[in-house]
Amino acid sequence: MKMVKAEGLTYEYTKIMETDHGTEEHKVAALKSVNIEIEKGEFVVVLGHNGSGKSTFAKHINALLQPTGGTLWVKGMNTKEEGLVWDIRQSAGMVFQNPDNQLVATVVEEDIAFGPENMGIPSEQIRLRVDEALDAVRMGEFATYTPSKLSGGQKQRIAIAGVLAMKPDCIVLDEPTAMLDPVGRRDVMETIERLNKEEGITIILITHYMDEAVRGDRVYVIDDGDLVMQGTPREIFVQVDKLKGYGLDVPQVTEVTYLLRKEGIDLPADILTIEEMVGAVCRYK
Repeated sequence: MKMVKAEGLTYEYTKIMETDHGTEEHKVAALKSVNIEIEKGEFVVVLGHNGSGKSTFAKHINALLQPTGGTLWVKGMNTKEEGLVWDIRQSAGMVFQNPDNQLVATVVEEDIAFGPENMGIPSEQIRLRVDEALDAVRMGEFATYTPSKLSGGQKQRIAIAGVLAMKPDCIVLDEPTAMLDPVGRRDVMETIERLNKEEGITIILITHYMDEAVRGDRVYVIDDGDLVMQGTPREIFVQVDKLKGYGLDVPQVTEVTYLLRKEGIDLPADILTIEEMVGAVCRYK
């Protein structure tokens, strides 16, 4: 069974436009017949410029939005079926860009307990889940802290812990590092990777940071509501001109490699990391 499967996924919304003759309603397609399959345990990255539809896709996975066309399944559950929404949200947790919008309590451990409490989990199991979630994000020593006293990266890790305490099979992260400094970004990405590799949790990461995207197993590129590219990071980022045509950047080392190759220096086109660049330069004659 696929963790997530989108078949002809379409989402349209009505936009009110001011004209010389008053206001007019226009249908806008945020997603256009998108087909995506995500396996259990995968680390998937979704890229696209602002307004491309990538966040709209993320919200469909958590049933925050309903398709206006096509179908999206989460663990075989059709997100259109209202009776399955609660089960879908337990299976696919969501972490947003601003952690302050997701923290609801005045004490860290109480915040993490909020989700399981609403699920009706017995109190002794909630205590265990809170401790396990804090350990998973390496924030156990902050259990009794006030969230407002934490750094941005620490708050985001607490937000992730709050989702973990609900025992999801999949976590969707919508630009979780966009508001963080480099240290916070590093801590959150290390947490995400560890949860994927060690806990087997399916990760769907929406990001505009290319150095984060290279860590995924697969990359999907959405442009103007269309799924326009898919493949491994190496397969995607080697297509520098095509990505730039969609208004996207590539990892810095890939950009440098691209420019050096244009100058006639014979380096591999699919270099993604500094380590790979150093190795290629050392071997170059």
